[in-house]
Amino acid sequence: MARPSVALPSPTDLAPRGRAIQLELADGATVTVNDDAYSDRIRCDHPVACAAEPLGRALIEAARQRHRGRVVLLARSGMRPGFEACGMTREATMPGFYDGREDCDVFGYAIEPGRGRLAEPAAVGEVDELIAKAQPARQRPTPPTERGATADAEGIATLIADTFQHYPTPTGNTAYVAEQIAGGIPFRVVRDGGDVVACASADLVRGACTAELTDCATRPDQRGRGLMQALLGDLMDDLRRLRYPTAFTLARASVAGVNLAFQRLGFVWRGQMTRSCRIGGGIEDMNVWSRAL
Repeated sequence: MARPSVALPSPTDLAPRGRAIQLELADGATVTVNDDAYSDRIRCDHPVACAAEPLGRALIEAARQRHRGRVVLLARSGMRPGFEACGMTREATMPGFYDGREDCDVFGYAIEPGRGRLAEPAAVGEVDELIAKAQPARQRPTPPTERGATADAEGIATLIADTFQHYPTPTGNTAYVAEQIAGGIPFRVVRDGGDVVACASADLVRGACTAELTDCATRPDQRGRGLMQALLGDLMDDLRRLRYPTAFTLARASVAGVNLAFQRLGFVWRGQMTRSCRIGGGIEDMNVWSRAL
């Protein structure tokens, strides 16, 4: 199968929370960004055809005008000097993010000073220590997973809503999940007696030929069986069939299990986003992981 041709990311590649807004830069360029009130931030993903420094200054000004606490930016590493000139902090770098050939930097800028500090330093420090000392996962039988269909949307949405008090995308909504699946986003599920008891997805960033492994949830009575390892492993196989050369994830930095799961699957820790998005109990710190497929 031929690798998909690389197209420019469209506004639909933006995070679905919030609303798209147009920023006019000082040099006359216009960029679409996401005003994400849910996570109290302005987010810009994969800008093209614009200079870095005018964009950085426009993002910071947009966040101030809208009283957002933080700016989050994912961009090609070649744009780094311009963003750093604006005072942005490079929080992570994902190698080969763009079609396996060009790195992606993750930048943050704290409008509110607290957004530049870890929300849970003690818990994050404990997880960091576990990551540093992690041992390979014990071998266990691999449970079968199935590709999610639109008929599974209600079960997936219910599991996500039951697992997370807050979530940065509307995956707790059945109609949203059905739309994602119908649009070609790979979901994987494990069933028990017909019920969806574990799920995960590969959110395709089609313009970059990479995907975010996300929507990871397991019903409490099913944990400890290796279901998430199986789901993520099969999703990586789905991405290989699509000829996607890389994958990444943003994992809650204070939760050991999800970070260890990705590490054991060969993902490499790339950095840490402080108080980045609303998930779990509030606005949390996120670890950035990625790997070549």
